[in-house]
Amino acid sequence: MICAVIGSLMAEKGKAVEMDKIVHFVGYTMLGGLMIMGLRPILWPFGLVGVAAMSAALELIQPIFGRTTDWGGDFVTNCLAVTAGGSVGLIGRFLWSYIRTEAVNAEIRKATVGFVDGQVIFRQGEPSDKFYIIRSGQVVLTREANGSTSELAKAGPGEVVGEMGVLQGLSRSATATAKGKCWLYGMTLQELEDKRLDGQEHPGSVVARVLAQRLRKSTEKMEQGQKEFGIALENAQAAVVAAQAVQSVAMVPAGGQAAKSGRHVEVKLRMGWRSGEEVNWSAEESTHVLPLAFGRNPGPSGLVGTELILLDENPPQRLDPLQFQIHAQGGTIVLKDEISTYGNEVSGVSVGPAFGVTEIDLPAGQHVLIAGGEGSPYVMVLDVPELG
Repeated sequence: MICAVIGSLMAEKGKAVEMDKIVHFVGYTMLGGLMIMGLRPILWPFGLVGVAAMSAALELIQPIFGRTTDWGGDFVTNCLAVTAGGSVGLIGRFLWSYIRTEAVNAEIRKATVGFVDGQVIFRQGEPSDKFYIIRSGQVVLTREANGSTSELAKAGPGEVVGEMGVLQGLSRSATATAKGKCWLYGMTLQELEDKRLDGQEHPGSVVARVLAQRLRKSTEKMEQGQKEFGIALENAQAAVVAAQAVQSVAMVPAGGQAAKSGRHVEVKLRMGWRSGEEVNWSAEESTHVLPLAFGRNPGPSGLVGTELILLDENPPQRLDPLQFQIHAQGGTIVLKDEISTYGNEVSGVSVGPAFGVTEIDLPAGQHVLIAGGEGSPYVMVLDVPELG
């Protein structure tokens, strides 16, 4: 801008005319380029027109400095310079965008690893250091319990594996094995939260948004037809308080003693309430003796020797009177859901009649359980002991 002002006002008539024109052209070229480089595309026309308007204003006040206006010479030169500067700015933005894109692509290529058929990607029980986006090939997820291995699911290109352990800070709940030649893009939690310096989203942020959309999907369905969300929130928070004081909501069946099924097996439970993407956890864990049943108050009848945990829930309801049962069976702990409407999600695995899976083994360790399936507000962490 200083160059443009000097070129327009400070040169004396008849002296240094060529330098005057050079300063004109350089100053307005720089201004035109800066408008393109520094502004968002929607503002480019306003920026370029503004620089041209400044040139016209300087031409109008030139008589004050002893010069005459030169619309056909100086002003036209200034407008041509603005156009040239805008063109240079466009080239600069293209080159900068290309360099940044190549840098990100190089980072992605560096984090992409290949696995041959049958190669283990991660094992059940290992720390969850990173998750993987499948670029090509197929990954088989299996879980081992009591010496036997069962297949949980298969994932293909574009799908994500191992994300639940990373996001929840838990150990691997399953083993992932490559089926055929696979290329996977590995990502840590820190990379997931990273942002590019130019304000554009890192690929990890895109994955985070997709995962969040999955969690919100069923929540939005649950909220349809609910006019006052605050009422449901208060009811659910009251349910969490009731779960914290489990002695108040846990009912022991007739006889006064919880059944042991031949042995004393205890599990620990921490309740939580999910609102949007945040989970409010209870302050303490509660201990329960198996067999155990979880559901909506009033609960089921006819379960002799089973401890019941029942929550009060107003419509729209996600829980059934008998949502699921947990009991020891043949040296392992099993979660069973044969009648619930929405099912449950156990460490990323859907269980319930609607999913064709009504029973799942719970290996020793922590399991994230969503009672009422994906989108339900009732989240809990179940700590399962090692059975001797």
